[in-house]
Amino acid sequence: MIIPLGTDRPSKRQALVTPVLIGINLGVFVMMAILAKYNPEIEAQIGYFGAISRHNFHFWQPITSVFLHAGFMHIFGNMLFLLAFGPSVEDRFGRIGFLLFYFAGGAASGFAHIALDAHPAIGASGAIAAVSGAFLVLFPNTRIKCFVIFFIIGMFQIPAWWLIGMFVVLDLGAQLINPDNGIANLAHLGGYAFGAGLSFAILVTNLLPKEQYDMFSLIKHKKRRAEFKAAHNQVAKAGVFKPEKAADPIIAEVAQKRADIGSLVSQSDLAQAASLYLEMLGGYSSNPKVSPKSLILHRQAQYLIANHLYQSGQRQEAADAYGRLLEAYPADGERNLITILLARIRAHDLGDTIGAIELLEELSSKIHDDETKAMIDADLEAIRSIQSADDAQG
Repeated sequence: MIIPLGTDRPSKRQALVTPVLIGINLGVFVMMAILAKYNPEIEAQIGYFGAISRHNFHFWQPITSVFLHAGFMHIFGNMLFLLAFGPSVEDRFGRIGFLLFYFAGGAASGFAHIALDAHPAIGASGAIAAVSGAFLVLFPNTRIKCFVIFFIIGMFQIPAWWLIGMFVVLDLGAQLINPDNGIANLAHLGGYAFGAGLSFAILVTNLLPKEQYDMFSLIKHKKRRAEFKAAHNQVAKAGVFKPEKAADPIIAEVAQKRADIGSLVSQSDLAQAASLYLEMLGGYSSNPKVSPKSLILHRQAQYLIANHLYQSGQRQEAADAYGRLLEAYPADGERNLITILLARIRAHDLGDTIGAIELLEELSSKIHDDETKAMIDADLEAIRSIQSADDAQG
């Protein structure tokens, strides 16, 4: 059993639609439980007309069916997944966009089910599968914090592409092996396809601004790297380009370390890449021959390693890595979010409330976006309260 609990991805705005949807689902579940006890006939009628069904179809069923659940474990599992994946997708789509997407995903998954299965269906899992499919496209490399019970028990960080891909494979396998298993696997698969397909389409058409690490951008960067490598090999074979030998062996060692780290990052071996990165810093930071800039990786590698250090609990090292990234890439598209995350690390993990406040105040003076300003103000208030409590104890 794998239970997703959320991510460490910072958001530009606080989720509103996701907790409201969870609250409505829980409210409807409690209401249906009360009706089942005191007026089972009405409860049965609501279930009959609210479920989406091929033979008893009504126009409202694509919406009403996503708020009905068959039992406690059914709604518990669905709400956990919505809480884990919903806030980040809501952050990217915006609140109204996410609400429309959620209902469209629920409807699409419901139609996929009744097109191929005569049994009625209820539950938010199709809509949540659409949200998961969108998460897969928008944040494929984001690591999901999961509670795992499978031979061993513990908390693990699992990449989104692996976790969501596994659930897709499980639904597909269940449908092929035992179609009458009592689970609307077709609705899940329809939801995944709708969410992933629509998200990729709006990225391709620029209806949604691209980010550096969404699936579209990663595919584009991979293609560019392959083209660059092919061009480099052709030129090298022609004898036009011959790399110069480093004048100093120390500089050559640093260059080799950077190349090795980049190679590990491209293979998604972030644990080894982070270890080699820290080894490079420890070995060369104090060497006068090595400039600080030469110890900063290219943007993607620096960002991924900083994230890995943060997620693995190495907060001091993560703060240093994020700080180096901000120093080297002042115009980075995610600079605001990285700065906010760095301030949180300094305040909550490293006890540097003064440094955190300075970071946020400087950022606030440059920001004109109301939602980002509101998030900064909320963090400043929380950090100042920590500082006041520390001063009172001291």
